[in-house]
Amino acid sequence: MKKKKIIKKKTFSREIKALVNFLWECRILKYIPRASLQYLKGPTKENIAEHSFYVAVIAWLLANLKKAQEEKVIKMALIHNLPAGRGGERNLINRFYTQEINKQKIIQEISEDYYLKDLKFVQLFQELVEGKTLESKIVRDADILAEMLLEKECFDLGNKQVNKWLLFSLNRLKTKEGKILGELLIKTDVDTWWLELVKRYILITEYF
Repeated sequence: MKKKKIIKKKTFSREIKALVNFLWECRILKYIPRASLQYLKGPTKENIAEHSFYVAVIAWLLANLKKAQEEKVIKMALIHNLPAGRGGERNLINRFYTQEINKQKIIQEISEDYYLKDLKFVQLFQELVEGKTLESKIVRDADILAEMLLEKECFDLGNKQVNKWLLFSLNRLKTKEGKILGELLIKTDVDTWWLELVKRYILITEYF
């Protein structure tokens, strides 16, 4: 009689298991829509996860222009809206009438729940909240510019009322480079980038 092969059950540390739950918490941001959408009244949809990606890219570009710490800026941008998974998302008008979410407490809990102390989430978020360093100012501007991308898209799709929000957002920018990008963003049609590609390749591309 053949001996049954004993399959040893794999064991994983609680730290590794916690990382998986952290990833699921990050993914929930995909299902939280931007709170500003109701006031933009456009067909464009955007969630927190998408917004965070735009913020990270814009912050990286600004950090490069300003010769700031790019790695710190990207990390700060990636976690700037992480508290929304537990605390929810509120737009500017909501904030006039409701108590501020304790985002720092949420970040602290996330760091502890998932054993992420070494990633310095708490310190990065605290720096962002205080807004004194160049890197924090860059991420704050990137957050606004990402919102302006959404606003400009709604504007170009026909909602001319959004121009009010665009100008308001532009006035909130603090860095010189951020203001320049904001001004150009308002003036540039959302389809310009791919229309330029069409001009470049349309006459040299074969079609069957």
